[in-house]
Amino acid sequence: MSEDAWVSAQHLLNEWPEVKPDILAKGVLRRLGDALAGLQNGTADWLDIVSLARQLLLHHQALGRTGRLSVPLRAGLPTVDQWRQGGCDVVVDGSRVLLRGLEWAPDEGAGPAHEAGLAQVREAVLGKDSVLRRVLEAAPADPFWKNVLGYDHYLSQGQRQAARSLVLMPPGETLLICLPTGHGKTPVALAGAMLAGQSSGVSLMVVPTVVLAIDMERRVRELLSKRDPGALHKRYAYFSELDQADKEQMRSDIAAGRQALVIASPEAVVAGLSKTLRDAAQDGHLNYVILDEAHLVEQWGNEFRSEFQSLAAPHRAWREIAPKGCAPRTVAMSATFTEQQVTTLRDLFGSGEHTKVLWASELRSEPAYFLDAFDSEAERSQAVLRAVARLPKPMVLYTTEKKHANMWAETLRAAGMQRVTVVHGDVNDVGRRRALEGWSGRTSHGAVATEYDLVVGTSAFGLGVDLDDVRSVVHACVPETVDRYYQEVGRGGRDGSPSIAYLASAPGDQRTAQSLNEQKILLADTARGRWRAMFTKGQHLHGNRYLLDLTVRPPRMSVGYATHKDWNVRLLNLMDRIGMIKAFPPTPPVRQSDEDLSDWHERMTAFYETAQDRIEIDLVEGQTNDAEYFRIAYDRIRSGIKDAQRNSLHAMLTVLRQKRCIADTLAEYYSITGANGGRHYTMAACRGCPVCRRQGLPLEGATSHYRKPLSPDPAAVEWPPSASPLAHLHPRTSHFSIYWQDPAERKEHLLPVLVKLARSGVSHFAGPGVGAEMAQQIQEQAPGHPVLVDHDGSLVDSGTAATIAWVAEDAVSPLDEDLRYRLEDGEPLYLLLPRQVEDPTRPGVSFATTHPSLNIQQVRSEFR
Repeated sequence: MSEDAWVSAQHLLNEWPEVKPDILAKGVLRRLGDALAGLQNGTADWLDIVSLARQLLLHHQALGRTGRLSVPLRAGLPTVDQWRQGGCDVVVDGSRVLLRGLEWAPDEGAGPAHEAGLAQVREAVLGKDSVLRRVLEAAPADPFWKNVLGYDHYLSQGQRQAARSLVLMPPGETLLICLPTGHGKTPVALAGAMLAGQSSGVSLMVVPTVVLAIDMERRVRELLSKRDPGALHKRYAYFSELDQADKEQMRSDIAAGRQALVIASPEAVVAGLSKTLRDAAQDGHLNYVILDEAHLVEQWGNEFRSEFQSLAAPHRAWREIAPKGCAPRTVAMSATFTEQQVTTLRDLFGSGEHTKVLWASELRSEPAYFLDAFDSEAERSQAVLRAVARLPKPMVLYTTEKKHANMWAETLRAAGMQRVTVVHGDVNDVGRRRALEGWSGRTSHGAVATEYDLVVGTSAFGLGVDLDDVRSVVHACVPETVDRYYQEVGRGGRDGSPSIAYLASAPGDQRTAQSLNEQKILLADTARGRWRAMFTKGQHLHGNRYLLDLTVRPPRMSVGYATHKDWNVRLLNLMDRIGMIKAFPPTPPVRQSDEDLSDWHERMTAFYETAQDRIEIDLVEGQTNDAEYFRIAYDRIRSGIKDAQRNSLHAMLTVLRQKRCIADTLAEYYSITGANGGRHYTMAACRGCPVCRRQGLPLEGATSHYRKPLSPDPAAVEWPPSASPLAHLHPRTSHFSIYWQDPAERKEHLLPVLVKLARSGVSHFAGPGVGAEMAQQIQEQAPGHPVLVDHDGSLVDSGTAATIAWVAEDAVSPLDEDLRYRLEDGEPLYLLLPRQVEDPTRPGVSFATTHPSLNIQQVRSEFR
């Protein structure tokens, strides 16, 4: 915090009630100004002011400053007792009070553990001023990255490898990307989508909710505006409340391949965009299908929001109806994946054995974990109230049940906090959007005054929410899985600054968690009854293809239409994963040669009005209708899902027992088995947990981690290489030499030849002759084709089967040793170099005379 911010805070308090908040102010100062203004109209109360002012004081003190904040004793502002009750040291000075903040951390007794706890809360208060802020190892940008996003570097090695893997995907392939929070998943997705869109076509990004679609649109606009100022005014999010004219324009642009990116929820994809996306795929315009927060496909689809898994049916159809070589690439992205989640994604969206995983997983290093267990609900309530008042803001308070979220909001308001809102499953999209805007102080149109410092929510809130400066996450419950717990803790510290995760449990919490952990998945006999009802009433189309009615109700079941449809959809999703069936959306009717246009439109309208209640399936497994086979196959996958849930609850209970560092439990849980039987490990990190604090401060002192993760540096995915564009000139070797006679010939022909290579599918460029300016020129003149530059020698060293174009400088110099290894290993290589460069194995003899070669001017003519 700057001295100017301190002076501004003092000015706000002196001038109250004539407060003019500054929406351009930062952090807690901005929130304090908004809260002081809210005292006038009842949108803030005394504890809001005390909590924010105390946080500002603690920040000031943590920077080594000693001054007290002077606040008038004035009707409407907190009293002396209220300042003390809220955790401030108070000196009364006539008509004013002089304040210092008193440090506090959840109680772990006296001694080293308590000292460590205070230090860890102090770092969270410091936020962006903490020396423990996340620091990533940046990497120079590839030309495609800079061209599309305007960035001159990658945030991390993991981001670079993820981006390279994504833009080099061949059509029809599937890639799972596990990239930690803060390493920039969204730019990776955008790079592929916008690069592909430079030629033509659309990429679909699926996000969990409408609110997140709108928030993602805001983020996309900000990212793309660095290169395209007009992006700030473009529409990317498609949702039901969108203006009808905007929806029609977006659908038209998607179908024609003019909308480079569309962001939508699963429901919008299977409903409003269904026909449009099918048309785009059929014409070869669908470039990428990107599943953001992809771990939810398994987590949500088994029990509710079945549309997430139902995306598999249209996705399969898009691949099948696309022209050859134009099937959409599929990317599933998340900061964490479990074994079960990866299996589900492979089953539903994979490309068989070709499904690839880019694994750059590490635990979050920002949270310090505090765990308390209480003997009664009353004790827990007192502890949570104290924590909410004293831990830094912004904050989330999580509960398990909606009624408890409502109760906590009322309790906090009664205690003197009005800057509180509630988000759970009963809050509609408009209410969620307003809550997010009031909490973050921003809308899609820009900055606004903050209204809330605290959101009380259930698991329905927070996923993918990108408020980066959340400092504290409090749980007044025990989550039913460790995955839910870690995802919710992950709402804090997204800006890379330290955060606090405090969980307070009470009797009954574990029973509630165990009850919720039991996912409602149909028993085998009930599932078969549903299947038989749909199948026997279905329509045989041809071969093994059938049309089923998703609203069919089994005999003797009287639950409503929507409930039956949901159960039927979940069942078919599981049968698809087992391999019994393959699901597809219903095929639109074909216009008859003699059919009147108006009759055709009427028939198509009627088809799409009922399409959401129909599904086509291929009966893949001939034994599906055998009762014993069905029971065994179904029970196998049902047991796998149940076991995964129980394992996640067991890991949560292990955390509560506080017998091992929480990082060990989490890192173990988020490690998976790789395609070849090896392990993909998650790097452990711990800034503080009860087990580690019992050892005292970290070895390197209070301002350090107990365990700091190694930054992941995975290998880029190796895709099947495309054919070398000049293979006809070197049919018997994997390498080829392109030479120039003199600098003038190099200057005239080198760039055009490199551009031709890029347009012909060569993406990897290396060597001292490829400077930054030339690399960007290649990319600009080869739109839609990714250009990668080997800044650090890793591409040449990688053993990639892709062709590398290695360019020498004007001056004659010996070939690098790494190139000699690549030549010896028979890896594809184009060498562009002066005619005079010697063959390293035959001193005094030109390389061009001992290897397949051609003059650069002649090579240029080969492309014409």
